[in-house]
Amino acid sequence: MQMMMLSISLFIIYFLTFSIHVYGQNKCEAFIDLTLIIDSSGSISPDDFEQGKKALIDLVSRLNVGTEKAGVAIINYSSTMSLSAQTDVFEFDRMELLQQIAELPHLAQNTSTGEALALANSYCQARCRPATQAIPRVFAIFTDGHSNEGRPPIPAAQALRSNPIEGTIFAVGIGNIGTQGDAELLGIAGDPDYVLNIASYLDLARVTNAITMKMCEFPAFVLPNIKIRGEMTGNSSRYYKMHTLKKLKKNAFFEIEINDRVGKTAVYTSTTNKNPSSSSPKSISNRNVRGGNTYTTFVPANADNFYFSVKGVMSNLNQFDFIVRVRSLDF
Repeated sequence: MQMMMLSISLFIIYFLTFSIHVYGQNKCEAFIDLTLIIDSSGSISPDDFEQGKKALIDLVSRLNVGTEKAGVAIINYSSTMSLSAQTDVFEFDRMELLQQIAELPHLAQNTSTGEALALANSYCQARCRPATQAIPRVFAIFTDGHSNEGRPPIPAAQALRSNPIEGTIFAVGIGNIGTQGDAELLGIAGDPDYVLNIASYLDLARVTNAITMKMCEFPAFVLPNIKIRGEMTGNSSRYYKMHTLKKLKKNAFFEIEINDRVGKTAVYTSTTNKNPSSSSPKSISNRNVRGGNTYTTFVPANADNFYFSVKGVMSNLNQFDFIVRVRSLDF
């Protein structure tokens, strides 16, 4: 029976990979360090757990794994948990990774969500790519209910979203998780835009493309005064975010100095839109500096975050570097 299940899982892996390659289903080319955190508790039926694994295989098949673009680690958790990862988050081979998902065991114990989030934190601190590379650190958790064992999940999630990780958590609730489960999901994600509720594990398989494409548009955290290098093809974008001076109660100018090394780029900014695609009304300006361009945006003291995107204009490869300087204002 076990050999039969493994054969079926391997067939699904090859079928999904072949379908996406041949029929051109949507694929994410974004740079991303992704940790999948999978609820494997006893409240999930064996059939639903298998459906969930099929959906995750489909999700990962849409990522550019096997290059330095997309890296994936997997945490399978219940009362106990396991971590599947290579030396670094971006070193997994695609087929090896898909097989790891197919072979995940159903642990069928309690739900220790806080412990799983803490394990993700420890792993990312040790193995995620450096913050200076501005690669989005995304943690996607899939669960059918609230935590009932181990450390509280919300403080563990807040630690993932804060310094030094500065990650984004996407929380997916499956089935009727109840009022307590809904509140916990929102507390884990910290943002209603990053919470998704779906009716069943069968429905999860139907929305994997939407989940993948959403995660691939999550912004990467950027530190000021650090040179960042990036690239993209034409008509695609990379997204970034920064902390404002809200804690200091100060307005500021955020200056993005960007240099196109190959091709051509355009920059868009916002204090509200996580994926800006047009110029901000907040006094954005553009001027040539040392062969590049500088985009200056006024960011008020009450803004929570500063978001910007770099879009590739040329049809082929666009390579760039930028540095962001923050100038506080006394008014």
